[in-house]
Amino acid sequence: MTRPSIAPIVLVVDDECAVRGVARRILESEDYAVIEASSGDEAAALLSIGMELDLLLTDLDMPGLTGEELAQTFRGDRPDLKVLYVSGVIDRLLDERSVLGVGEAFLPKPFTQAGLLEAVGLLLFGTLKNPRSIG
Repeated sequence: MTRPSIAPIVLVVDDECAVRGVARRILESEDYAVIEASSGDEAAALLSIGMELDLLLTDLDMPGLTGEELAQTFRGDRPDLKVLYVSGVIDRLLDERSVLGVGEAFLPKPFTQAGLLEAVGLLLFGTLKNPRSIG
């Protein structure tokens, strides 16, 4: 689903405004296009209108739809969608399944700029760097 001439689109879903803001600043500094949603339900509404995206970056523990439920919803229509779970607690996800699937990764909170960019780059491009930001 990645479009070569357009910046990769990352949907950042977290109920904490500060976390969304930090992720946005970091990703936009590397030429990613960022869309924010403050809940799983808000993100699911974006899916229902056909919003394109390359990566779902989601908190695991949110009111309403959890990050895991949100990822399952998106992957129903887009099985190749990359998902980065960002959370201070991975226990609940790993209680349900012992390993993450293909195209999924976990990044603990609090994350660093380098950690976020590495995780996103590896998921989207198989490399640490966004090829579009090299210049």
